[in-house]
Amino acid sequence: MQVWDAHVHMFPERLFEAIWRWFDRDGWRIPYTNWSAKDMDDYLAGMGVERAFLLPYAHKPGMSMELNAWVRDFCQTHHRYIPFAAVHPDDSNLEEVLTTTLDDWSFAGLKLHPRVQGFAADEPRMEPIYRAAGYYQKPVVIHTGRAPYPSDLLGVERFRQVLERHPGVRFVVPHLGLDQMEEFFDLLPLFPHLYLDVAWLLANPKAVLPWSRVAEVMERFPDRFLYGSDFPIMEHDPAAGLVELEKLGLSPSTLAAITRENARRLVGVDEGKV
Repeated sequence: MQVWDAHVHMFPERLFEAIWRWFDRDGWRIPYTNWSAKDMDDYLAGMGVERAFLLPYAHKPGMSMELNAWVRDFCQTHHRYIPFAAVHPDDSNLEEVLTTTLDDWSFAGLKLHPRVQGFAADEPRMEPIYRAAGYYQKPVVIHTGRAPYPSDLLGVERFRQVLERHPGVRFVVPHLGLDQMEEFFDLLPLFPHLYLDVAWLLANPKAVLPWSRVAEVMERFPDRFLYGSDFPIMEHDPAAGLVELEKLGLSPSTLAAITRENARRLVGVDEGKV
């Protein structure tokens, strides 16, 4: 099976080390912390991952351009990865970050993580980012679900206002929008440019979900779901997740859409943009 993984993280070594320390202090037992970039790339290749969305995020203002330059260089030498841009709403050079990454460097989209970055999706300071995504016709991957760390900055109620203000922007909500999965499912018929990914959830013993219900909604909206692993920021085996996805009993066309075709279409590969 050919696979496009729509949710993979890579960072510069020192930043990755800081991220691993944070998760370790929080009690996560991640088995990939000592792996090199080559180890990780080889593992994805062994899973059958043809291409992967590389999703960075700027933990604080002022670091976006340096991080994005690293992403650009990494993707130029590691051709499996499709670059998404880190951006922070409080970057003093916000316009430069958006123009450089989305136009000059042709990054595929933007990655946002409201809780980590300290903003809510519906705040006015986010508007330049959404407008740029619409202008350049680039998708936005935004972790706006409340799991695994609830916050007043998150939730479907705040995010729905963004969808209403920017109906033409393609938004990807990771992790099926947990812990408001059904509420995000309800948005699918209302907002045709909303996507959900399954990152971190498949074969995860900490994520006990009604998978028959998920499969039912996937069959109703086969073009609106993306396979993603969350590799390597996970405690379990991403290859087991692909096995679990195949066991959901999806039709062959729906399975192919989720594991490959929807991601290709989202970043415009069929139109030669990537």
